[in-house]
Amino acid sequence: MSSIFQHSVRILNRDVSIAPLITVRLLFGLMMFAGTLRFMYNGWVEQLYIQPRYFFHYYGFEWVSLLAGDGMHYVFLGMAVLAAFIAIGFLYRISSFLVFLAFTYVELIDATNYLNHYYFISIFSLFMALFPAHRRFSVDAFLWPSIKRSSIPFWVIGALRLQLGIVYFFAGVAKLNYDWLCRAEPLSTWFVPFRELPVVGKLFSFKLTAYLFSWSGAIFDLSVPFLLAFRKTLPFAYLAVVVFHVITWLMFPIGMFPWVMILLTWVFFPSSFHEKLISKLEALFPSRKITSVA
Repeated sequence: MSSIFQHSVRILNRDVSIAPLITVRLLFGLMMFAGTLRFMYNGWVEQLYIQPRYFFHYYGFEWVSLLAGDGMHYVFLGMAVLAAFIAIGFLYRISSFLVFLAFTYVELIDATNYLNHYYFISIFSLFMALFPAHRRFSVDAFLWPSIKRSSIPFWVIGALRLQLGIVYFFAGVAKLNYDWLCRAEPLSTWFVPFRELPVVGKLFSFKLTAYLFSWSGAIFDLSVPFLLAFRKTLPFAYLAVVVFHVITWLMFPIGMFPWVMILLTWVFFPSSFHEKLISKLEALFPSRKITSVA
């Protein structure tokens, strides 16, 4: 038993390229930046946090309250700026942690605004604040070359993969109930408006369509984390990820979440993919000589 444990520790601590972490930092920062601007542009700050006179608090967080005046607008504006800092890796640790605090604060104000992917973003932003995603291709690494490194322990990448896998897997577990599998609900109800669509509308009038979507969704969520983990099945699993999330994006108003999952799932791609990507990006910008501390 001890030999298995020691072998597992060696695998988790082995050095791997830092490039996947850099890719995730860029994608996460850019998506948080775009998502925050989208939230502000659509007037949702005013609609969800300024106009309401009563908020439903989470148990134990009744003390969380709104900022007065234009305070909430400043919170979102600051979050957008900090998300841009994450993307470029400027004052990365501070920026990441402040985004985690700001995003979590906003979500704790009113329980009626809850979406499960908001919970995921809070956790993921905390992970990113703890990991050294600023040690290559970043403003921080340009200003302070001594922090640069080319490798990190595998467990860092493994933690991000695990978190993404948990999102999928427990979405599948949540579907293992009588209504979802035996009654095809709530999809049967949700599909009613789609019956008026040209060409494909008739398909949504069949109960079988709702059952097909229900069962395939459960199977997808339960299996895709494991299929993404193996190189031979990765291409097929990622294709399924793209198809699944594009379909859900077209059919349901769930915002940027499908694109968040499509892009962050790149963390499952092999290091060689990320190395090529980051190397091409590095070639576009001036840099100082790397002093690896790996």
